[in-house]
Amino acid sequence: MTLQFQPPAPDHVPADRMIDFDFFHIPASVEDPAEIWHDLVRRGVPSIFYTPRNGGHWVFLDYADIVAAYRDHGVFSTFQTPIPPIEPFPVVQPQGVDPPAHNVFRRLLAPLFTPIAVRAMTDDLRRRAAVLIDGFASHGECDFITEFAERYPTAMFLHLFGMPEDRLDAFLGLANTFFRSTDPDARARNIVEIYGELDTLFRAKQSDPGNDIASAIVTARDEAGEQHAWEDILNCGFLLFVAGLDTVTNTMAYVWRYLATSPQAQAQFRDRLDDADAFGRAIEELIRINAVSNLYRRVTHDCEFRGVALRRNDRVVLPNTVANRDPRVFKDPDTIDLDREVNVHVTFGVGPHRCIGSLLAKREITISLQEWLRRIPVFELAPEQPARSVFGGSVMGFTGLKLRWNVQS
Repeated sequence: MTLQFQPPAPDHVPADRMIDFDFFHIPASVEDPAEIWHDLVRRGVPSIFYTPRNGGHWVFLDYADIVAAYRDHGVFSTFQTPIPPIEPFPVVQPQGVDPPAHNVFRRLLAPLFTPIAVRAMTDDLRRRAAVLIDGFASHGECDFITEFAERYPTAMFLHLFGMPEDRLDAFLGLANTFFRSTDPDARARNIVEIYGELDTLFRAKQSDPGNDIASAIVTARDEAGEQHAWEDILNCGFLLFVAGLDTVTNTMAYVWRYLATSPQAQAQFRDRLDDADAFGRAIEELIRINAVSNLYRRVTHDCEFRGVALRRNDRVVLPNTVANRDPRVFKDPDTIDLDREVNVHVTFGVGPHRCIGSLLAKREITISLQEWLRRIPVFELAPEQPARSVFGGSVMGFTGLKLRWNVQS
């Protein structure tokens, strides 16, 4: 069988642009997975380089180049981009399809994540955050990942999507395999499992639709008044499933980890609890400095970019954490300025494929922190942290993060 989307041999890569770098591998001495990316900048590697790891791919390090790749889908496609390469790979809708085809499902989903729609979720988000925090606030400690950051956004997503919340742990396991595994066989089995869950869900919603995202997708009609192709329905569900079960969790982990080491920042947020604008501006800065996603693109045809020869099917990784600290764009980029006025970060991407759920993600982080600060006094990292809890890949983060605080009598 001929594999259509496999990268070519890197014969076109000059020796000075070949760097041995594996973004899935976090050395034992590294406590923050983002540091492997920032170390590249400190080492002065080329701003566009190629690594033979994980099937071989390019990495862009400059903000301008990363934004250009996000915007130019004619060269940098989102179609069939997995790293390491795997075929066949789901054509996720709409993020895995380029314009104009991606507009079909993006238009379908957009009304579900407008500012008005997200605002209507506020009361439920507050209730859910409060219930979880109240469950451990009196203990004086928690594992923030397993007791809150995994459960809060994931349970809310399952509720919105129409999936059974009592299966949260099983769905988390499926998402972790998808994002973390580099074993081709394990990844292939994982994709089949996820599609099986989605097929069961959509068939149930087709028979008995409700007021949820899955029902909206399966009952939608195309321009001819027909149901969308079943494969496209499943592919749309696949995107929402994997996107909804990981990125917000790990962003929250980074935010709380930073606050646990910065009493001054905690105090600033507490002082702003009743100032929505100032609180939101500070959240935006923590989202900038703590970008967790490294997104993929595939080169559509042989071409030259910034003087570098690219070949058809070359993969490209766009690390948002590096773009968000480019000194040509951000003043004092490594400084966390909770009053930063100009904040053109790319944490949620740029261009036609910008994350459609970004407003919900920010609302979840904001409400979580507000409810946390109202219930828990000054908190800090516990001295003993889970061993080897960090991971890299398309989404970086932590499998465990222990926090502690004094319980007020």
